[in-house]
Amino acid sequence: MKHVVLLVRLFIVAGGALLFSVPEAHGVPTFARRYSTSCATCHQAYPRLNGIGDSFRLMGYRFPDDERYRKAQPVELGDEAYKRLWPKALWPSHIPSSSPISLITRFMFEADLNGSRQAATTFLLPEEIELVWAGNVGDNISFYGDIIYLQKDFGGKDPESWATLKGWLQLQSLFGRDHLFNFRVGTVGTQTMGLFTARDANIYSTHFYIYTSWFMPPPNLAQAGLSEFQGNNFSIGPQQGFEINGFGKRWFYAAGLVNGNLLVPAGSPPPSDVSFVGAGRNTDSKDLYANLVYKIGGLQFDRSSEEQPDSLSSLSSQFWRDDSLKLALFGYSGKADIKTVDLEGEVWEGSDDFWRLGFGLQHDIRSFSWSLQYTAGNDDRPYGNLSDQAVDSRTWHVEALGFAYPWLMLYGRYEALDLDLPADVPGLLPDQDIEKVVAGAKLMIRPNVSCNIEGTYYTAGAELEAGLDQTLFVLLSISF
Repeated sequence: MKHVVLLVRLFIVAGGALLFSVPEAHGVPTFARRYSTSCATCHQAYPRLNGIGDSFRLMGYRFPDDERYRKAQPVELGDEAYKRLWPKALWPSHIPSSSPISLITRFMFEADLNGSRQAATTFLLPEEIELVWAGNVGDNISFYGDIIYLQKDFGGKDPESWATLKGWLQLQSLFGRDHLFNFRVGTVGTQTMGLFTARDANIYSTHFYIYTSWFMPPPNLAQAGLSEFQGNNFSIGPQQGFEINGFGKRWFYAAGLVNGNLLVPAGSPPPSDVSFVGAGRNTDSKDLYANLVYKIGGLQFDRSSEEQPDSLSSLSSQFWRDDSLKLALFGYSGKADIKTVDLEGEVWEGSDDFWRLGFGLQHDIRSFSWSLQYTAGNDDRPYGNLSDQAVDSRTWHVEALGFAYPWLMLYGRYEALDLDLPADVPGLLPDQDIEKVVAGAKLMIRPNVSCNIEGTYYTAGAELEAGLDQTLFVLLSISF
């Protein structure tokens, strides 16, 4: 009965927040301003992209026949005739005439339905403020950046707030070949395409996926007789480095070189108030990754053979639809520094050679979409001198979503982490597997205003996730 009462109160609070906040959400993000179109042209449910949005992003934030649609004309930096005079003249370019900056705010209400934490209910108002800038300079340069202020409650204990920063610059269509060879520097990795659900742009729920947020669990220092343990904090996600990528009608590839050996475990607060996403140590070796995507049916990545409509407004009539099957392969190879310091101050240093291989698919048909992911990995010595046993890992998830109405999306997923941890490491729990169910609804109140109502239920390993056995979230997101 108390859960029913709590749910009723929850929806009253959520309804009040929506009535109060919606009239203020009159702005639209930068690309909607630039092209005088709806956010639904490129998004299924913000921030998740549809087929048109994928093509727009891969082409350096341009549409095919871009000049046909652009309403806000760019500021020209030099005459086109200077191209014929180069290198005796500066190569001309252009910059956006309107501001390339967008603002995203998120407000969260969280309820602990199991009563296992110190605070049963928590308001985070705001939970996140995100400043985003993106666009293109000239015909062959695109850029993206964001700074995100986060406020986290950590289950009613030890509230923290910090800011994260990421960004990249990409040179498009090098060597005169359209889209086949692009060079990106900055925050790279799964932000380009990855395994679909690994990218920020495809995370529509309030929770990151387990396979992108887990890292090798450390032992308890006191029980292990250590004063310091530096382990492998790698998790699948954005890192700092450079990447080569390209695409054709039905395929996409990317390969990159990154710092690796992340400083901060995923899900933990950075050591300072502002942290670069994916910041790594300057190690002697760098990590390598690659991914490959193939698409069957639906919109082509380059939309080269499509007849382009005269108006972008016609593209948003069924904005979620892209009847297609996408297949993805992902691989990562790296080396992490391992260091232990015992209570007497004796230092041991070594390394952990590790790899991850992943497979994913995403099938969209009419108003329904489902996807799955499987990732396997191996660490040859993640606990250094504490154990010489290798650790195998496996993660997987199955996810489904559907549109009951253009403004209402229902979704759910099951996901799991399976670790073969060594039993001989003192202070290390041998069983740290996690299984979780996530289900929710996303309401598009306006094209730029959405509300998530989402619940999580852990079938295993809840104590490893800060005691979040059963939780209910309400998240209001507004994009300006």
